[in-house]
Amino acid sequence: MKKYLPTILIVVAILVIVGFIVKALTTPDSELANKANQPITQSETEALRTGGTIGNANSKVVLTEFGDYQCFACATWHPYIKDTIIPQYQDRVLIVFKNFPLEMHKNAQSASQAVEGAALQGKFWEMHNIVYDNQKNWENESDPNKKFEEYARQIGLNIDQWKKDRDSAKVKDLIKADVQLGTRLNLPGTPAFLINGVLQQPKAFEDLKNALDQALAQNQ
Repeated sequence: MKKYLPTILIVVAILVIVGFIVKALTTPDSELANKANQPITQSETEALRTGGTIGNANSKVVLTEFGDYQCFACATWHPYIKDTIIPQYQDRVLIVFKNFPLEMHKNAQSASQAVEGAALQGKFWEMHNIVYDNQKNWENESDPNKKFEEYARQIGLNIDQWKKDRDSAKVKDLIKADVQLGTRLNLPGTPAFLINGVLQQPKAFEDLKNALDQALAQNQ
């Protein structure tokens, strides 16, 4: 028995590790959903309708995305939101983007400020799109604002005003409020999609489209 004890201990250790991995892969989604989908207040509901918006402001269906501009998954979802969701649903749905820069991403906060600075000149979506589309070109820069200034020029911003707005307390406070809201809602990460305040957990692009169709059918 002593001869086989080391092997038995190794096998047991492997089984324990595998068990933890299986649990991590199979249970977090439902647990996170239950944690995130707690009843939200009226003020939170209203806040989910504000931000970078496009679509039908009077719609009963609101799709809110919390995103981080340096997040790879967010950049992966971005073309689908831009090229499929917005064109197909903007007549029927209010689509909102809110900032949720994660501390692990060193340039995410600067990216949010760059976009929100552009928003004050009416160019939120133009800057939003160009920043996401070029994520690989600025994510590792020591000073990403040099790249963001290039993008600001490309979309025709008043650069001096954009720089002031980008670094203003107004913009920083707006981003902070978005982060605080996302934190109160116990969002699991980015991108996080909510439809009428209910967290969605799409496994594929089409899942989000299907969820919107269902929400529209329920709110006719």
